[in-house]
Amino acid sequence: MNRVTHCGIERPVPFYSLADGERIRARLDQYLDGKMAEWAATVPYASHLESRKLDSRWYRRHTIEHVWRIRLSRSAHCKALHAITKISPEAAQLYAEYQSEEMNHDTLFMQDCKALGVTQEELLATEPFLATRLLQGFFYFLCEHESPIGVVASSYLVEYTTAKLTPRQIKSMKETLGEEKIKGQLAHINTDVGEDHAGEMWRILRYLISSEEDVDKVLRYFDDIQTILTMYFRELYESTVKAPVEEKLTA
Repeated sequence: MNRVTHCGIERPVPFYSLADGERIRARLDQYLDGKMAEWAATVPYASHLESRKLDSRWYRRHTIEHVWRIRLSRSAHCKALHAITKISPEAAQLYAEYQSEEMNHDTLFMQDCKALGVTQEELLATEPFLATRLLQGFFYFLCEHESPIGVVASSYLVEYTTAKLTPRQIKSMKETLGEEKIKGQLAHINTDVGEDHAGEMWRILRYLISSEEDVDKVLRYFDDIQTILTMYFRELYESTVKAPVEEKLTA
């Protein structure tokens, strides 16, 4: 009897064929389109990056948080990769390639921070928002107690919405800030869209989805991730826009 298990030795074949997989992916995309509409209607400053009057305090803090989120997610995504290797070597290879492209993108946003006047001392003294820390904790929880499919679902959500929303945001930011202050973001989006990261995440999901129930799990993970991201945008709004206004009113 061989006691060695959970090593990806079975090399599972995707549950859905390529044709059926496209149908499932269309279902996921349609669901995310609805979530984006919900997001725009309910989250404060959800579409602020498209604004012609960009709040400088909000944007400065948002850029700093990008750096922290990428730095903290490196370890969490490595843990997800470790879990994926026990399920599907093919999915693990694809996820490793994706992370090799994304892992050091904090340097791109650090470049934008510098252009905004953020010093290294200020960046290091800025504690990440609770939502940012909870997001990483959620990834660890998924890998330990549920499935890494939830972490990949999160990446799919981010890459799909990035491809949809960021071109409009970049156009607006070029006009309000100038290209010199968003060089890092331009490089980041060129990688995400140019390398079709949403497509890469779907190929990984296709290897990890082993039943119809897994598709429902992915949709539920979309809800979970959006809840945490909504919490982040509320924290960002309340600390940079709402709080200063309230301080003026009580002064």
